[in-house]
Amino acid sequence: MIRFLILFYLFVSCENRSNVSEDFSILAKVGNRIITKRDFLNRAEYTIRPIFCKGNLYYHKKIILNNLIAEKLLALESENIRASKNIASLDSYLKGRKEQAMRQLLYFKHAFSKVELTDDEIQHYYKMAGRTYEVNYFSFPGGEFSDSVASAIDRGLEIDQIYKYAFKGSIPEREVNWIDSNDETIDNLLFSGDDVSVNQVFGPIKLNDGSSFVMKIKGWKDNVDITKKSIEDRIESVSRTLKERKALRLYSELVGDVMKGKSLLLDDKVFPKYAESLAKRYFTSEKERESAVSKALFEDSEILQIDKLEPLGEDFKKLPLFSINQENWTIKEFEESILSHPLVFRKRKMSTQEFPSQLKLAIIDFVQDYYLTQKAYEMKLDEDDSVILNEQLWSDSFYAFQYAALKISEFESSDNVHEKLKPLIDELQIKHSSLIKIDMDMFEEISISNVDMFATQSNVPYPVIVPSFPAFTDDSYIDYGSKISR
Repeated sequence: MIRFLILFYLFVSCENRSNVSEDFSILAKVGNRIITKRDFLNRAEYTIRPIFCKGNLYYHKKIILNNLIAEKLLALESENIRASKNIASLDSYLKGRKEQAMRQLLYFKHAFSKVELTDDEIQHYYKMAGRTYEVNYFSFPGGEFSDSVASAIDRGLEIDQIYKYAFKGSIPEREVNWIDSNDETIDNLLFSGDDVSVNQVFGPIKLNDGSSFVMKIKGWKDNVDITKKSIEDRIESVSRTLKERKALRLYSELVGDVMKGKSLLLDDKVFPKYAESLAKRYFTSEKERESAVSKALFEDSEILQIDKLEPLGEDFKKLPLFSINQENWTIKEFEESILSHPLVFRKRKMSTQEFPSQLKLAIIDFVQDYYLTQKAYEMKLDEDDSVILNEQLWSDSFYAFQYAALKISEFESSDNVHEKLKPLIDELQIKHSSLIKIDMDMFEEISISNVDMFATQSNVPYPVIVPSFPAFTDDSYIDYGSKISR
């Protein structure tokens, strides 16, 4: 058996882990469905809007609101025809979305909301946020090669000589800033104090993804903000980044408590064969990768189909892939679980030789999330309004799209769908007008940009932050429903 303790690698996205604290003020209601101010801003700013509401004018805002309400109306209409026979894993997908939101809320309650910053911290990192290091570096797999690099450095060889001997060519150069999402090890080396010197060499140092690196300081430059606005912006950026990074350290303590005493054993006979099978599907052709990216961008195709996870026969799938504290997980149990929690690889670009080790790490992260999710259920976070609203958002988006697709199939062509669906949306607005309530005062206060953005979060099973924009109508008239009084 391959034995190793579960290592606590905090694999989370700061960008969206804190947003559970954001504004959940109710902007509109459609029956028992809710559209919050945050929903409106996320769908307007974090998706690619169609040309007819791409700007930031007042009538663009009204089109956006009409489409968000239309999505709820279509979801409401679809309740009578919901079969979802062709999407067998939808329930798993929605379960995964809900549980990801629960873990994010767990992070917020146990870490982010508890962080306090000192003036000394802000002052130190305000200075560091203006510093840009110029470094020579190279990274490589750990193991014997790392030991050889360390030995060469001890013998006095320069790292550019080591690189030239091992890899040929010139050693890579890059700039390193504190505000960037660096590995915590690099941040601690370069920015935690003022004792870095020119020509100083760091490494070999092992990173969280299992690789190692060496780095030499060529020099640095410090940018000094002059205007009041630039100073305030940097203070705000530094405070936010510091809070997120300190929250991750707090969260790691919770993770340590949850995972304490748990040991993961990979079956040394089954795992290599399974890794080989899985690698064949991971290393797809470039064309297939482009197609996958296109689908994720424009078709919300994050739902994992079960047939994509059946590489081997039923007998093989009954074998134990790993055990946790002597409790076996078969391949079948594991694959059923990752229908709602797709594997997240710490290292996206890897060779076929690296895949087994990266798969081990992905399984570790999956198991960690499994127990954190249990902790979240114990705290009844699945009953929190933010989690319920998030699950409802994704469910309504899917069913609205399915219902609209059914109607679109009745048209001779799928061109200008928003124009063809407009009469249906108008009809539903009238039909359900008594169920629709809008806080127009809040709506008037909302500002939006005219910048296209497709926002994702990294290192989570479901990276797309919100469903794609619901482009069902280009109508800018809000002549239905009633007003929510404050």
